[in-house]
Amino acid sequence: MASKAKQAAAGNYDVAIIGAGLVGLAAAIALHAEGKRVALVDASNRRTILNAAWDTRIYALTPATEAWLRELAVWPLVDTERVNSVEAMALWRDGQPAASAPLMLQAEDAHIKQLACIIENQNLMHALWQKIAAIDVSVLSGAACEDLSYSENAIIVTLAGGEQVSASLVLAADGAHSFVRQQAGVSTKNKSFKQKALVANYLAEKAHGNIARQWFASHNTLALLPLPKQQVSMVWSVSTEMADALLNLTAAQLAERVQEQSQSMLGQLTPVSNTPSFELKQITADTMIADRVVLIGDAAHQVHPMAGQGANLGFRDVMALQAIMASSHRFQDIGETTFLRRFERNRKADVLSMNTLTSGLDYLFAQDQQLIKHTTSWGMQQLNKHSILKNILIKEAVS
Repeated sequence: MASKAKQAAAGNYDVAIIGAGLVGLAAAIALHAEGKRVALVDASNRRTILNAAWDTRIYALTPATEAWLRELAVWPLVDTERVNSVEAMALWRDGQPAASAPLMLQAEDAHIKQLACIIENQNLMHALWQKIAAIDVSVLSGAACEDLSYSENAIIVTLAGGEQVSASLVLAADGAHSFVRQQAGVSTKNKSFKQKALVANYLAEKAHGNIARQWFASHNTLALLPLPKQQVSMVWSVSTEMADALLNLTAAQLAERVQEQSQSMLGQLTPVSNTPSFELKQITADTMIADRVVLIGDAAHQVHPMAGQGANLGFRDVMALQAIMASSHRFQDIGETTFLRRFERNRKADVLSMNTLTSGLDYLFAQDQQLIKHTTSWGMQQLNKHSILKNILIKEAVS
């Protein structure tokens, strides 16, 4: 592994974090900052090289998330030349002519600098691993979890190869198909949107103006997000059938379809990446806590990418846990049930709100009835005229 972080040995920790994705890495850094002894366990051997080629996996981080990453001293390690500000969002409804005014949400209207920033997965991962290497977090990579068991006041993680890590608390940050969640006996509510998201990067003929553009149609949402050097990141969520048809096109043919769907708003689009895709699901754990276990990130909740809030939601899990630990006395048993219930109560409303938002938007824009279509378009037009309502919407989106 490229990180110079200390390799974990069998031993006792305050927190064992399973999974070294964005949320797991951030959790290790945040809880170390609270004085906790942290072990970071990951089944893979992740590399931390920042490649010259632009990543197709990107995130729209809210100002609140960025500010928190600054507090953790992670943001100074980010290559900011590969980060792009989002100063406005423009939203169009299906059938709305290109010449008509979109619903426009602008940062300056809410007296803030930006609505979000667009960052590549590899850029943020690289920064997080650099920070991990600089602090006293024990890292055990290439070690899959095989079992969870309990001793008095501790949970024991047994890894492939026989190593054991004992901790007061285990954080399951091991993704939507979380092994820890399964071992802890936590069931999930699963919803398939019967859609796939295609992602790709394009060089745009016209300047994007730091505007994130989104077109909504029936089970068909296209987003073009601003990247540096006049590039845009495309996220196109469509039915599985349509996705398979689009994936059979050449890169040039797909670019033409994207240009057509976006009403040539940015002129000719030239492909600069491949086009991976992934199935869209909503997975929600019935509880975010179990016996000395907390679920965070995709292990707790995977949402539709329509609102672009999946990563921020996972980071807010960590922020909440960090804040609760910071407000507790130093001898608090952080795996104790009453303590963990404080975390779950804190997070329940946010997760429910995001699930309702993404599912509701997908349902609303999927309706074929003309009355609902006209009502939706009328609602967007009315919202465009009311700065106070728009500012409320903006402030909700950036928190």
